Amino acid sequence: MKKDGFSLIELLVVISIIAVLAAVLMMNLVGARERARDSQKIQDLNNLKNALRMYYNDNQKYPDNEAAIVGVGFTGYMSNVGDTSTFVYTQLNSGEGFNITTNLESGAGNEDTNSQTKCGIVPAVDKVYAICAN
Repeated sequence: MKKDGFSLIELLVVISIIAVLAAVLMMNLVGARERARDSQKIQDLNNLKNALRMYYNDNQKYPDNEAAIVGVGFTGYMSNVGDTSTFVYTQLNSGEGFNITTNLESGAGNEDTNSQTKCGIVPAVDKVYAICAN
């Protein structure tokens, strides 16, 4: 007698393997979106740092506060600073330096704590990225 098709056990094994693979892929995709948003925040801060350096070259001091960064006088250096609620800007040493920090969703490995140490933020906090005038 000739049998055509698959047995119930064979079908259940294949379906369970597909389910496990789908679950693993979904977890990786969720993490990828968080890492992409974190990467974009870090890139935005690096662009802002470059704009602040140009501002310093022209004015011999860094802006006083976040409001000055989004003000009319700063648009020549960076046209779209973005949402200032995503970062915290602090002027240091009477305009000779600055720190900018932002919260990350998934962290950047050791890069986030190393960035804080470089900027003199002690103790370093996980999932916070810092950029400074150095």
